[in-house]
Amino acid sequence: MIRQAPLRRASVHSQLYRFFLVAVLFLAAAAIPRVSAQTFSVVHTFSGADGSTPNGEMIRDPAGNLYGTTQTGGSLGFGVVFRLDSSGNETVLYNFSGGTDGGLPLGGMVRDNSGNLYGLTEIGGASSCGCGVLFELLSNGTLRVLHAFLGGTDGMESDGQPGQGLLPVGGELYGVTYLGGMPGCDGDFGCGTIFKITMTGEETVIYRFTGAADGAFPQALISDGSGNLYGVTGGGYDDVSDGGGVFKLDTTGHYSVLYNFPGGDDGSRPMWRLTAVGSNTLYGTTFAGGSSNCAIGPCGVVYSLDTTNATETLWHEFGDVSADGVEPSGPLLDVAGDFYGTTYYGGIINSQCDLGCGVVYGLGSSDTYKEVYRFTGGADGASPNGALVEDSEGSLYGAAASGGNNHNGVIFKISR
Repeated sequence: MIRQAPLRRASVHSQLYRFFLVAVLFLAAAAIPRVSAQTFSVVHTFSGADGSTPNGEMIRDPAGNLYGTTQTGGSLGFGVVFRLDSSGNETVLYNFSGGTDGGLPLGGMVRDNSGNLYGLTEIGGASSCGCGVLFELLSNGTLRVLHAFLGGTDGMESDGQPGQGLLPVGGELYGVTYLGGMPGCDGDFGCGTIFKITMTGEETVIYRFTGAADGAFPQALISDGSGNLYGVTGGGYDDVSDGGGVFKLDTTGHYSVLYNFPGGDDGSRPMWRLTAVGSNTLYGTTFAGGSSNCAIGPCGVVYSLDTTNATETLWHEFGDVSADGVEPSGPLLDVAGDFYGTTYYGGIINSQCDLGCGVVYGLGSSDTYKEVYRFTGGADGASPNGALVEDSEGSLYGAAASGGNNHNGVIFKISR
């Protein structure tokens, strides 16, 4: 691993509601301003009846409404799809039953220009498997199952995350299954797949991981302007002892490993979606590795990868639980050259959070790391998870999985 001088970074403003437009993630680089002062506020506190354990990576529509999911809660207990207006008023758009309609939604959704929402659930669907579904929630509140996962070579999600979201490319939906495909990982439940699904529900598995040199347990995908896909493999579970890697799947179906994580201070077990900057630089976080002084084990790092020469640059090693966040819990958001993210643990340690209640952090110029906010585990929430989202005024929104009323979680806002 080579430590390099800070790279010039670009802004990537993701507008997921423009569903049928391919997001061009590789943009021109720009200089980094310093991370500026922030103001924290709670936008919505979940009661349980309206949802519990919210997922991050909400999406915005042109009117400024936020859309998201909760993993549990709601009238049937298996999670909800919700909308928050600009004043923080919540509307539950759908309550999952855990049956054929799916349950326990995970990861972010995408929205098309007609207002229809698309997402994944961890369970439910086909009675023979209950491996989760890809759903379409119409703007009139009707839910349609586009595809029910069947396990095996189709992909299986009942014992793992479904990849934290979908990627729209050319009018089709791309995603990953954490398990399924080729046997040989996690008790032969499979090493994971990459799939695409048409708007009529026709699924094609375009890659099956073997758990060998190609890795296993893939995370969410990104795409460049040419339709090539990029992502990471988790590694480090059960009989797969590697530290994970970064991969590319080109438009011809050719799969290549761009980088393998060596572990230790350089990080291992990358998670979440990558963030692309310029034409050849990918940024991301790892779940494990990092500082050898980390008292709880896996603390993680923030890294970048130059894809032209497979060189990793280390930007931050999470370490001291009480003085730092530990265990990154979402991808990085690029806001005008600054990066923002969340950690599940670290920060304030109290009776509510013995490993810390989590933080929102920022990374600015010259490797400048700053804790933007430390959660207390009380009314402000705890355990932030998933990606942050930016509004038109530059404020950031995110989800804390617990805390708030009866520890059902909150949606928070950070004004810049």
